[in-house]
Amino acid sequence: MKKQITALCTIFILMISVGFVVAGKNQQQKQDKEFSLPENAKEVAPGVFYLGKSFDKGKFVEGYAFLMKEGEAKKARPSKDSSCYTLLAREAKWKTVEDYIFDPMNNEGLGEIFLRSTFFSSVNKWEIAAGTTSILGYETSGTVDGADFQATDGKNEIMFEDLGETNTIAFTIVWGLFGGPPFARELVEWDMVFNDNYVWADAMYSTSGVMDFENIATHELGHAVGLGDLYNKKCAEQTMFGYATESEIKKRTLESGDITGIQTLY
Repeated sequence: MKKQITALCTIFILMISVGFVVAGKNQQQKQDKEFSLPENAKEVAPGVFYLGKSFDKGKFVEGYAFLMKEGEAKKARPSKDSSCYTLLAREAKWKTVEDYIFDPMNNEGLGEIFLRSTFFSSVNKWEIAAGTTSILGYETSGTVDGADFQATDGKNEIMFEDLGETNTIAFTIVWGLFGGPPFARELVEWDMVFNDNYVWADAMYSTSGVMDFENIATHELGHAVGLGDLYNKKCAEQTMFGYATESEIKKRTLESGDITGIQTLY
């Protein structure tokens, strides 16, 4: 009888152990799964996808999608460049103010007031650092039609969308003139999408395992004003560092590299 009980206990422990291994493996598969972009998107740098050209207000403009991935600083690569900021292109910035449209509908039931006020506060951070209040404008009324992967539609849009079980936390699409003489370069449109498959909240007042909306929104707005991602380990504390984790809030505040970058443009 004792031998039978011992054997059953051994089997039970093995079953639990295998269960944990399988669960861990499935979680890893979830985190490694890539967000599926349209066929026209071509990766030109880590997390950066070229979307092609569009005709906008009498000019041909180009589009890029910037994907924010879940991960830690250990995934970053070493670099001799210690400037801790990158520009989408020299002098590629906003020359006219265009307001944005925000659809706050989300799976977590986060309130409109919280989302709108937090987003506007994040916009202000970049404009204050730039020394101007006329970069991205204000929220205006309108209908959000979805992210513009193939052509501009004359609207800057923010939305939540279920991207599935992927390690893409959010992405921002930026359209503009990035080539030619620097004085002729400019940004003309942006769209921002937050992955509604994550649990979003204010991490300052939530338990672990949530993605902080202000943290990610502040980073994504860096792309909207003309800055690129950073993957240098030395720049891991900057807002524009290209990885983020659950419960992280350090990207809420702009650091020296972020401030230098925005001031270089504006």
